[in-house]
Amino acid sequence: MGLLNSFEPGVDFLLRGVPIVTSAHKAYIMLGKESLWHVATRCHELFDSAQIPYSIAGGVAVCLHGYQRNTTDIDLIIHANDSQRVRETLVHAGFEWSPESVEFRSSEGVTLQFLIAGHLAGKHAEVRIPEPTGELNVEYKEGLNVVRLSRLIEMKIACGSGSLRRTHKDFADVVELIAIRQLDHSFARYLHPSLRKTFKELVRVANDNQ
Repeated sequence: MGLLNSFEPGVDFLLRGVPIVTSAHKAYIMLGKESLWHVATRCHELFDSAQIPYSIAGGVAVCLHGYQRNTTDIDLIIHANDSQRVRETLVHAGFEWSPESVEFRSSEGVTLQFLIAGHLAGKHAEVRIPEPTGELNVEYKEGLNVVRLSRLIEMKIACGSGSLRRTHKDFADVVELIAIRQLDHSFARYLHPSLRKTFKELVRVANDNQ
């Protein structure tokens, strides 16, 4: 399979046949979370200037891929060997480090949490957090580097499968992305083999709820 053919297909953002807001920026304005969006774009500017590879994961990535739900923090994937440069860059830009919660906070109160590429995506998972580089792992949306849809779904399923506390939230995100992006069983070929059965079960859930 060629490189371009291995990408998941692009589809229109429809929710059960009804067009939805396709801009994550507009969605956050509607949700009263524009400060979160401003912090995300600020991080992009800082990391781009410092030439630090990163990609957005978590709830902001879910929103960028079409499911507009509320979130209170920003999850960023980085390389382990960039950790010190990330910390220096953010501290210099006025972000506050919280050693108790192991996260940064912006002056607006937005929390930044970091995921390390190569670490397990979930307890006992066979899938690892993807590299924040390369077209198979990252795409550019609305001025931000975001983890590719297939990699995001892998992380969500792996994390949800490894923690009962996260199962409902992570699996719900996948179900909504399946519905909005009109994914079917064939999309499973873009996922790690260990996750394909669970993904197909979530496709059935999404279809049953339509």
